[in-house]
Amino acid sequence: MLDMSNAAIADLEVSDFGICQAVMVFGEDDHAVGAYNFKVGTLVGTLCVLCGFDPAEASRWAEAASLHDLGKLWIPPDILLKRGSLSAKERRVMEDHVVFGYTYLKHLSTLAAEMALSHHENFDGTGYPEALKGDEIPMSGRMVRLCDVYDALRTERPYKKAMTHEEAVEIMLHGDDRIRPEMFDPELISLFERHHRQFEACFNC
Repeated sequence: MLDMSNAAIADLEVSDFGICQAVMVFGEDDHAVGAYNFKVGTLVGTLCVLCGFDPAEASRWAEAASLHDLGKLWIPPDILLKRGSLSAKERRVMEDHVVFGYTYLKHLSTLAAEMALSHHENFDGTGYPEALKGDEIPMSGRMVRLCDVYDALRTERPYKKAMTHEEAVEIMLHGDDRIRPEMFDPELISLFERHHRQFEACFNC
């Protein structure tokens, strides 16, 4: 089900590509690895509205953002769901999900493919896969980066407990041993700081 060739994908013509369409093409997330993420999509939609997007465009970006982790369908679940720390080799395998997502989405949705490839790039140049910096990172990737980190902090995983909204905000604005505010677009993190209660409401809906 997941070995669809690029040629077969290229024959499809799909507009406003989102989770429903992706499930039809690529199948369900049978191992619950987080390949489809409606919450990140809605968070990105909220951020788009704060940035002045009209509702239709914000909805389109939300649909695309819900697929930013599609590439996880091609990563072994025992790596993605591992309870302990990843080895260096396992981390390299895990990081490939951004390229897989881009590869499978590029013929279906340019916006979703861009988000898939760039959502682990950091504004300070410390991200992957290309260590892009600042405006080199597409705005779509910068938006997903911020919303994805918030969602990851708030969500329970096999290897961690969920944080409260207040805990997540504190880490995103002031940092910890893994996350630094410099990772995020300064204008976007400023919007988040001023309107973080909207993100909380969106996450809890």
